[in-house]
Amino acid sequence: MKKIDLLKKIEEAKIKQKAGNPLEANQIFQVLLKSNNDSFDLLYAYGLFCRDLKNFNLAKRVFLNLINKFPSSIKPYILLAEILKIENKFKDAEGVLRKAIKIDPNHGDLLYNFSLLFFALRNFDNALVYIDKAIKLSINNDIYKLLKSEIYIKKFNIDEAIYILEDLNNKNRIKKDNNKEIRINILLANAFLKKRNFEKAEILLLKLIKKYAGFELAYLNLSIVYNDMNQLSKSIQILKKGINVSPNFMPFYKNLASFYRNSGQLELAIETNLFIISRNKFDFNSFYELSGIYDFKNHKNELNFLLNTKLENLNPNSKIYAAFAISNLLHKEEKFKESAKYLKIANDESLKYKKSDLSLKIKHTEFYRSLKIKKSKNKYLKNSSSYIFIVGMPRSGSTLLENILSLNPEVTDMGEVNFLEESTKEAQDFEDVYDLYEKKVINQFQSSTIYTDKSLFNYMYCAVISNFFPKAKIINCIRNPLDNILSIYRANFLNQSFSFSLTDISNLYLHYFETMEGYKIKYGENIYDYYYEDLIENPNNVIPGIINWLDWDWNEKYLSPHQNKRNVYTASSAQIRKKFYSSSIGIWKEYKELLEPAIEIIKTNKILGEKIS
Repeated sequence: MKKIDLLKKIEEAKIKQKAGNPLEANQIFQVLLKSNNDSFDLLYAYGLFCRDLKNFNLAKRVFLNLINKFPSSIKPYILLAEILKIENKFKDAEGVLRKAIKIDPNHGDLLYNFSLLFFALRNFDNALVYIDKAIKLSINNDIYKLLKSEIYIKKFNIDEAIYILEDLNNKNRIKKDNNKEIRINILLANAFLKKRNFEKAEILLLKLIKKYAGFELAYLNLSIVYNDMNQLSKSIQILKKGINVSPNFMPFYKNLASFYRNSGQLELAIETNLFIISRNKFDFNSFYELSGIYDFKNHKNELNFLLNTKLENLNPNSKIYAAFAISNLLHKEEKFKESAKYLKIANDESLKYKKSDLSLKIKHTEFYRSLKIKKSKNKYLKNSSSYIFIVGMPRSGSTLLENILSLNPEVTDMGEVNFLEESTKEAQDFEDVYDLYEKKVINQFQSSTIYTDKSLFNYMYCAVISNFFPKAKIINCIRNPLDNILSIYRANFLNQSFSFSLTDISNLYLHYFETMEGYKIKYGENIYDYYYEDLIENPNNVIPGIINWLDWDWNEKYLSPHQNKRNVYTASSAQIRKKFYSSSIGIWKEYKELLEPAIEIIKTNKILGEKIS
């Protein structure tokens, strides 16, 4: 067949596909392939067709065939790597791209795809290196610059990202490319969100909604803005508007389920997640969400589907969520040995794709421990009494504590804000930290007498707090080390990659404990040790002790934190709706075999060793 006729037939197949007739398109491709299977154009178009239909195995075979027949052509390498990336086979994708770059080291789109790969792996430094190379080769490529701005946002180089995006916006006002306008403004809104400039983020997204009424991502991102503003009712409201516009856009329902849970509307959270599963029974993220708040007693078919799922047949992401979900449900049924098996599968799989951040956390802590900080001139002596820093390890009872303290009407519970970490990074001098921190508080929260900051890793900054927030209170949350380690291991903390390794959790717990022991010697008058088990077993004594240390007036309501109606954004958002319960105390003993590596590490500290003997 002549090339011009072949191209016409390929175009006919593409038209059929776009019109929603993939079977007819496939018939055309099959006829053409019988006599033209050496045509690059045909194989390339057929590979794209298979990819668009999500027939990834066939698409991969087609692109491999193209690579074998046309090894110097770069496009098939890029497309094969894209599919491998979708399948979370990042090492394989990188291998394919490295073969291609040996052929053409100065191919802009190849460098761009390298950047995309490292971006997906959250290796933003490497992503930046490759996108800079691509931009150097093609200085006017706006797509490359958009990715660079997105990398800057992830690296929290927000001002650099805004500079790029506003420059692109100015250029686009002349060209008037609607798709580019949408992407630029979505990224700009995200950048302003990261800067906590909620007003600018909201304005941009509302403009997009007004101009492009059916643009789902604007509604979705606006719901996140309101969520970060601690306005969950507005988040839910905007999602419902989005659903009215686009009822089949499933991310709306995922956010909605999460916001219902965080606001304590557990029945609606359950109902929404069940709806998601009814539309896609392979949505194991929703199974995971349900496993923490529902026993599936009225949904036996869904439960059996989950329990009988062959994990080895799932992609890595689905495998992780399914294994965590199964482990949670087996734990509830007190089948601890089986629960441990699935728990290990989930965490081992996660660790394949996320390098542990243990060494970074320890290095960061040691940096601040070793600083010789000059004492403040006490210009903040009076104002710093407004702040209570809740520190410790995750899953140590901190959310319960904040729930108790926030029953005081004079308290604004800020949750897990990164204000102190950001302020220490931004400060030219430690004397500036307080001003920077207070500015962030004022920008995001209404004026209040007392603020609680529950960013637990602030224990790293106890020296900074004690010197530059001299009247601030630090409450150190302590839980039985093995119960704490197990709870972290069970939590699926996506942004805390140390949590996927029992040895890394244990080593961090040990380092945290020894760090705080040192800080208590230096700054003991500012630090109060709150023991989770003591509070659960004897709240009538422990809670008044905390309130007395804070020098607050006593009120009986502090004994009923489960009645607190506030929004909660942590992994404990469902549990704190319950009355005090002791079922998790000593639960580590049921997982003793799994926890052997943790036990050996914790025993190296004499004080901690006594707690687990």
